[in-house]
Amino acid sequence: MKKKFVGALALASTFALAACSNGSSENVATTKYGNVTKDEFVTAMKDTVGEQTLQRLVLTKVLEGSIEDAKSLKTAADEEVAKLVAQYGGEPGLLAALQQSGITSVDAYRQTLYLNKLMTEAVKKAANFSEEDIKAYYDAWEPQITVQHILIAAKSDASDEEKATAKAKAEELIKQLKDGADFAELAKANSADTGTAAKGGQIGPFKRSDMVTEFSTAAYDLKNVGDITETPVQTQFGYHIIKLVSKEEKKPFDEMKEQMEKEMLDAKLKDSAYLHQTMVDLVKAADVKITDESLQNALKNFLQAADSETTTTVAK
Repeated sequence: MKKKFVGALALASTFALAACSNGSSENVATTKYGNVTKDEFVTAMKDTVGEQTLQRLVLTKVLEGSIEDAKSLKTAADEEVAKLVAQYGGEPGLLAALQQSGITSVDAYRQTLYLNKLMTEAVKKAANFSEEDIKAYYDAWEPQITVQHILIAAKSDASDEEKATAKAKAEELIKQLKDGADFAELAKANSADTGTAAKGGQIGPFKRSDMVTEFSTAAYDLKNVGDITETPVQTQFGYHIIKLVSKEEKKPFDEMKEQMEKEMLDAKLKDSAYLHQTMVDLVKAADVKITDESLQNALKNFLQAADSETTTTVAK
């Protein structure tokens, strides 16, 4: 259930600062030892979560102003939460699930979901992927593959004798496989990768970048399903025997364009530096100013970065 908050934005507080007039003595709680006034409550809230809450509110305003159809995103967030409420049999059930992930209210989750959707659209707009950008990504894109492997352990700091013994064992297993032995059975009986041995050594699907270079290069060099590496593949973990189980199809560009753009966008959303710069640019364009002196640091990281850019530009 836990939803990771995008980029530089912190999870919104479950509280919002209450609006009040100066000098208000209206009570929010009473006791026989004294009352808690709205002024006291708001001051305490400003001191504890004021900056965090103001950051969320301001950034939401800035993002809404930069996106043409923010209302549809708000509706989408509301609908997603409504489905979860129904799924969990009501708000108390959903809240119990959220609390396991450190989210303390359904409304806080709804706000975070909405803000994430706004950020995604803002990043998409800022990235402005051209047809050429997407085609270049497609040309370099490789389909994911699934393999089986057997690892004969021999770490990089093992002695030469230990490495030679491990390599010899891997070579013997390759010979057995060529003679018709079952790969899954050999993996279960011999692989030092206990996490995959029980599954017959299966790993994947994975991308080339998901594995250490030696492993992924050898795996992607296998041309046909069923092919097995001719010699043991040495990595920092030892010697691997790899068999290609499946390889996703690379369809024509027109059929994969939407997927390519989504992958490109996901990469931008995972780039914290890009996310931060996107927000700096939006805050600068929105001419944000914090008028309450006690909350001056709410957007410090964004405003100072924007000021620094302006100074640099002028200096040039």
